[in-house]
Amino acid sequence: MDTKKQIHNILSGVSDNIISDLIFTFIKENNIAYTENKNGIFFNISLLNDELANRLLVFIKQISNKNIHNIIDDIIPEKKQKQRKKTVNKPLYKDYDINDLESIILGFSFQ
Repeated sequence: MDTKKQIHNILSGVSDNIISDLIFTFIKENNIAYTENKNGIFFNISLLNDELANRLLVFIKQISNKNIHNIIDDIIPEKKQKQRKKTVNKPLYKDYDINDLESIILGFSFQ
């Protein structure tokens, strides 16, 4: 099957926003002419040279076969991903009823 026809068939079935955004990024990075309006992004597949069409087809097949989490890991390096905060267990203190003298004595203990 013709490469450009394969690209068209695959793109017509893409409904995932992440995959669409990755394809758009590929289009921008490779200086492929496109137009953008409120309905989306349009580019003419027939104007692509054979080398670029093959690269686009390989790219689309790669991202279509991957899990979304793997795609995100490829885009955002692990170090730059949001680190989960570790929960810190604060010590629990008991409330004591102390009189004024005990309060003064404890006050001197922590100076």
